Amino acid sequence: MKTVFFTLNGQPAEAEEGISILQAARQHGARIPTLCHNDALHTTGSCWMCIVEIRDKNRFVPSCSTLLTEGMSIETDTPELFGIRKKNLERLLEDHCGDCNAPCELSCPAECDIPGFIAAIASDNDIEAVRIIKEDIPLPGILGRVCHAPCEEACRRHGVDDPLSICSLKRFAAERDNASVTRHIPQRQPETGKKVAITGTGPAGLTAGYYLLLNGHDVTFFDAHDAPGGMMRYGIPRFRLPEEAIEADLEPIRAMGGKFECGTVVGRDITLDSMKNDGFDALFLAIGAQLPSPLSIDGEERDGVITGIGFLENVACGRPVNPGKRVLVIGGGNTAIDAARTALRLGAYSVRILYRRSIEEMPANRSEIKEAQEEGIIFDILTAPVSIEKTGNALRVSVRKMALGSPDQSGRKRPVPVAGSDYVIDADTVISAVGQKVDPTALDALGITMAEGGTVQAEEGTFQTAIPWVFAGGDCISGPDTAVNAVRHGRLAARKINEFLRGLPVMAEQTVFNSSYGPRDQVPAAFYDRSVPSPRIRPEELAPDLRTSGFSEVVSNLSAEQARREAERCLSCSCVSKDDCRLRELAADFDVKEEQTIGEEEDFLIDRKAGIRFERTKCIDCGICVRTLEEEGEEETLMRLLAERCPTGALSKR
Repeated sequence: MKTVFFTLNGQPAEAEEGISILQAARQHGARIPTLCHNDALHTTGSCWMCIVEIRDKNRFVPSCSTLLTEGMSIETDTPELFGIRKKNLERLLEDHCGDCNAPCELSCPAECDIPGFIAAIASDNDIEAVRIIKEDIPLPGILGRVCHAPCEEACRRHGVDDPLSICSLKRFAAERDNASVTRHIPQRQPETGKKVAITGTGPAGLTAGYYLLLNGHDVTFFDAHDAPGGMMRYGIPRFRLPEEAIEADLEPIRAMGGKFECGTVVGRDITLDSMKNDGFDALFLAIGAQLPSPLSIDGEERDGVITGIGFLENVACGRPVNPGKRVLVIGGGNTAIDAARTALRLGAYSVRILYRRSIEEMPANRSEIKEAQEEGIIFDILTAPVSIEKTGNALRVSVRKMALGSPDQSGRKRPVPVAGSDYVIDADTVISAVGQKVDPTALDALGITMAEGGTVQAEEGTFQTAIPWVFAGGDCISGPDTAVNAVRHGRLAARKINEFLRGLPVMAEQTVFNSSYGPRDQVPAAFYDRSVPSPRIRPEELAPDLRTSGFSEVVSNLSAEQARREAERCLSCSCVSKDDCRLRELAADFDVKEEQTIGEEEDFLIDRKAGIRFERTKCIDCGICVRTLEEEGEEETLMRLLAERCPTGALSKR
């Protein structure tokens, strides 16, 4: 075979005669993007992404369909080529529309592959479901109970009837794993010899430790409490999160080699110097935000006024607690609701929650609010405390009605006092649960820089503090937040710590391109043709009159039959090609971020024939399918090739 000599990006090169520029460039390590090219098919150059510049002729040609000739001077990577390719890609994306990741995945802070684990449950493969969940969430039993479920709010099933019980399905998978003789314990990478200290064993700390252990590092957890779990153990009542569920999620971390040193106070028992002397190569601060915020009203220091987190911790530790018969809780978050429901179980017959905004604006989980109302807790909404007086053994709380004004910095409408609306509420105990913040004591002792908002200062995206070997995540950098957000911090921080320990550049993650049909229920009606209306299967709950007699778990687990039926309700919005879609990869490479919108209603089509699903709005007319069908072969083989070769997921196996 004759050899052809040419110039590639300014360097002399050679290749066999008769091959394309694309083939020759790839042989010499040059990366040229393509969408319509497949090595097994004849080329057409229809996508125009693989263009290169022929310098000696000053023209641009598709490299996949242009043969290499003697003396060519080829450029494959110039700013001009980048600009042309980006415009071509934007043109292709104008008519491309479909969900890369399903709305439930996009709304999950932990980025869990929800459609994946639900499909596994529907297929009666609970082992696979747990494996998928734990790629992103190592605490499925805990989050299956306490997550505020933004995924369910975003579920496209809203366009048919009710969203999937996603959290209940996550809990189901966790419970099946817990009951298994051989639990899912992932295989760790080879030992690196690196040691990581993690201070705090809430969701952020435990999650970071889990993934660092997976990466082969030695991990030691330090916590000031007597047992690990952080606010999950000491701030969430057992009727929502039983101790055995916490221990079940801790067991794999222990089995992977995680070591726990509890009763250890950061800044007192351990310091940065002592950790360095003990051979730790990195530290992850996950101390949470456990210092209660003040009410900032007269009388809050009086006997009988206690904090919500202090009250819940005392109950969790089994200390004697008697809130009396009349309890007033001030606040609208989960801590306030948990404190109110706990007081009811400790014998109070009148429990009221005072909240200065409307019930729709309460930050507490919707399910918790509903359960509290069912149990008889009274909600005094649009009401704020003014002062607290002591009258004998009781407390007299002066309160004032509020009205909602213009939005404040949080985006919620600002509560404005209503003149002449003051009245009094008598109580034996007032529980303050208006917020939490980071305790600066330990951070001052460590010499860690605090941000203006009273949180730990860490670089966004890398979680690295001003001290290179110290990272931070969870509530201590975000302020009080949800458990699932803390899990996300822990997982992403573990990636950055792993990079640091391996001597790699510590950089923020690249934004992944995501195409979407749009909001959860604003897609063409034809999208829902594949669905059959079926009621949401909800886990059973204890009757309200039985709940308050003790601390038994209120919500039960789904049965296997219920879980399968509920999982089968999933619309499978997520694209089957999302992890190897060439169009998506190129959109990220060329920084294409413009939002995609659904085409005309009549253009929308999801067709199913011969074992193949065809989604018209994902098609970019690359022609690969047409050329594949021109080949000879059995129908089953051709159908498989159609799905494998499609660069956008427009064609997939049913």
